[in-house]
Amino acid sequence: MHRRFLRWIVTLAKNSPWLMIAIGLHVIIAAAMSIVYIRHEMKKADAAPTSIEIRAHRDDSTPAVALPPEEFDRQRIPDNDKKMELVSHEEMQAFVPAEEQVEPDYFEDIGDPTGSEDSDGGPDLSTSIGVGQPGRRGRDVGSGILTKRPGRGGQPEFGRTADGPTTGTEGAVLEGLRWLIRHQDEDGSWGADTVTEHCEPSAPCIPPDATQDAVYNVGMTSLSLLAFLGQGISIDSKLEIVDTAMGKPHKVGDVVMRGVRWLVERQKEDGSFSDSEPFAYPENETLSAMALCEAYGLSHNRELKRPAQQALDFLIAAQRRNPDGSRTGWGLGSWADIEERFARGELEQAEYEVARGAVDLSVTCWVVMALRSAQSCGFDVPDEVLQGALAHAEASAPEALQGDAVAGKALPHDAARRAALGMLIRAFAGRDASDDYYESAARMIAEDLPEVGEDGLGVDFYYWYFATLALNQYDGPDSPRAGAGDYWKPWNKALVRSLLPLQDDDSARGACSRGGWLSAARGNQRGRALYNTALNVLTLEVYYRFENVFK
Repeated sequence: MHRRFLRWIVTLAKNSPWLMIAIGLHVIIAAAMSIVYIRHEMKKADAAPTSIEIRAHRDDSTPAVALPPEEFDRQRIPDNDKKMELVSHEEMQAFVPAEEQVEPDYFEDIGDPTGSEDSDGGPDLSTSIGVGQPGRRGRDVGSGILTKRPGRGGQPEFGRTADGPTTGTEGAVLEGLRWLIRHQDEDGSWGADTVTEHCEPSAPCIPPDATQDAVYNVGMTSLSLLAFLGQGISIDSKLEIVDTAMGKPHKVGDVVMRGVRWLVERQKEDGSFSDSEPFAYPENETLSAMALCEAYGLSHNRELKRPAQQALDFLIAAQRRNPDGSRTGWGLGSWADIEERFARGELEQAEYEVARGAVDLSVTCWVVMALRSAQSCGFDVPDEVLQGALAHAEASAPEALQGDAVAGKALPHDAARRAALGMLIRAFAGRDASDDYYESAARMIAEDLPEVGEDGLGVDFYYWYFATLALNQYDGPDSPRAGAGDYWKPWNKALVRSLLPLQDDDSARGACSRGGWLSAARGNQRGRALYNTALNVLTLEVYYRFENVFK
């Protein structure tokens, strides 16, 4: 049957080819029309409205998922190569771009906090001081001064305590920098004897004090510079800080440049800075060396390398020697100068022996910190120099930890101070975290938390700075120790609670005092507001200023 049908089809195709062609054409046309129809129906289906059925709310007992609190993450420091304004977190949140260009009111907080992309395809880094990548500077070159990783933060609420910087602490840093800009002298220096000259005569920040002189102005200038350098602001920075109290913008790179130039112009051939006997005022020498090294480390300006190296060499030459010739710590006076005077017969043997043994833990700590900054910026520090400092710290350990065994009694405040100094010398001289001293010292510091007290006599900015830095290194968020934080967290909470309210927050226009720490503090008879403000800014930069040495 099938064969007969096939033979009939073949015979029909041979006798009537025109009929087969017509059938084929009809089949092709029908297929094409089917495709068109199917596509048309699909478009109709896509265009049909979606029906959403709204039902009554069903009440169940499933609790809502609580979102974690927003964290304040200091991801980047400002880019020194880009012209922008540094603003605080609150200022950034309040910024509303206007459609029309208007003349800026510098009494108001302005800036471009959007972090938008610019024309060259690279990111325009946020203008907020509180948002930035530590360990980065202009030209995308890594900095050895600041930490290599973001600091950890807490909720963006003013004064909220956290493991790392918060919007409150970073806002306080910015206001402190504004206060320092406001009180810089025309020649680039900062002076304890000139600080009130920048205030309105009728309302100075602090009462004029005729006893304040220029003896420590090198140290004051260096300390103030370190506050800016601690934010990664270099001498060639294009960033701006607007002083919203005075309604005036400032190119912050010029602020740093003038201060650094003033230091370099004062430096002597031996690398020192003071108009006195060598190393008679150690703060002037240690802080200036640290400032020049970090200014070079951030900018890599060749003109700064030689004066920074000279300052470093002077510090190393000032290190004391033991009777066997080995190195130890530092004290008042330079060892090189003492040796020369003894060789010239200007010192008797007894005087020489006294000078040899005059080593101070505080002075030694400042020098070691300067040496650590130098190392971070690429300068070489001989190992025997640091080993000598370490040997002195170890020899001072029993004295530093006296009272540790006194049960049931408050530990002496001075002992806690020495414990912090001993921790920093060990950490920055290379002693690893397994040293038992760290634990004992941290426990002692944790028993003497920052507290103002009803009479205000508990304020000790010097101790708060060194202890904050020491605990942050040993027990802070970046510490590699297992279970770190038992000492750091309560300390940091107490620090923020005590330190931030002491900063002047006068919101009036023309308030010269805004941003300064103006109250008297324990052990600070010179410098007052200038010393306090610069040092407290450095305290609040501890979260990201030095990378953790124990990693």
